[in-house]
Amino acid sequence: MRQVYNLIGIAQRAGKISSGMDSIRESMAKKRAFILVMSEDIADNTKEILLRSCKKSGIPCLILGDRFELGGSIGKPARVALTVDDQGLAQAVTKALKTAGREAKTWGWMNGQD
Repeated sequence: MRQVYNLIGIAQRAGKISSGMDSIRESMAKKRAFILVMSEDIADNTKEILLRSCKKSGIPCLILGDRFELGGSIGKPARVALTVDDQGLAQAVTKALKTAGREAKTWGWMNGQD
């Protein structure tokens, strides 16, 4: 899983991460987001809101680690969700997950190129 967090950190340094509810929703609405990453300890209400947005926008979703691991990967104290706003980096995250034996719950382009 370390490779997934490293790739998220690279995306942050490249300016291709949106974190915080308003930034995430804006990224999804403007079609900049290519994958949503949520922590396992995200609040149920927030999770449902984001999952609905993913399905509506056709954006893949990944649930990974806790808020401190996710935040630490982008140099922040804690984050429950973020989007990767670069297609190549989003695909690299998905590939790293498959290598680690996990898969993102997907809707849209990563699920059989719908």
